Amino acid sequence: MNAEMLNISPAVVWVIALSQLLTFGLTVWNMISSGSRANAKRLDEHAGMLARHSERLQSMEQAVRDMPSRDDFHKLDREMVGLRGTMAVLTERLEPLKAITERMQELLLERGK
Repeated sequence: MNAEMLNISPAVVWVIALSQLLTFGLTVWNMISSGSRANAKRLDEHAGMLARHSERLQSMEQAVRDMPSRDDFHKLDREMVGLRGTMAVLTERLEPLKAITERMQELLLERGK
């Protein structure tokens, strides 16, 4: 074996050059992808926030659906007007009873003296 056959210095130079290129390429890749990883993290946070807002919106929509409608309030108003009339009639019919009880109380107080 002569010295020309065992000379590996050109191969070492190529290996070092490829190693440097690979290191440079990986550095550039990490710089580019680090932004996308940060964005992916922010996107995950926003997705969670969006899911919470969606749940809140659904609960609000359900609450609005369960609220009485305009027709329900109108029916309630009519019923209250009817009750007001019934109470007026009842009050009018109780007036004689009130007078009787007042006279009986006066009589009992006079007898008690």
